[in-house]
Amino acid sequence: MPSVYNSIVVNAPIEVVWKRISDFHDFSWAPSIIKQCENVGSMGGTSVGAKRLLNGSFLDTLIAYSSLDHRITYSIDNAPPPISPENIRNYVGDLHLLPITSEGKTFVEWSGRWESNETEAIKFMNDMYIKLLEDLAAQFNSMSS
Repeated sequence: MPSVYNSIVVNAPIEVVWKRISDFHDFSWAPSIIKQCENVGSMGGTSVGAKRLLNGSFLDTLIAYSSLDHRITYSIDNAPPPISPENIRNYVGDLHLLPITSEGKTFVEWSGRWESNETEAIKFMNDMYIKLLEDLAAQFNSMSS
């Protein structure tokens, strides 16, 4: 089963970072890669089953949500290649925050796994997660300067 994993340290306490990313329908914290995030349907951004359309072509569904564990788990239901349904199956992404209590910072990890015999999605998703995490960290680095 192919997978990717990336992490970063964000220069802000976990509660502050969680507040910024906790709405599944708000991707304004990643302006370099997500230009548009549409709520699909009527469910709120913290409700399991909520759907979003990213950049007009990536359809995601929120499949698990825990404010206690600071975790958002989602599926990618439709997307262009190399992560289209023709290329991969059963994509599950997981965004998880952990406190670095001694420093008042947050460890953010983002992973994804799926079924496929193809390898192109690995680099694509790895590059995407790196950029998303950099965008997130940059917001808090600019706030602390």
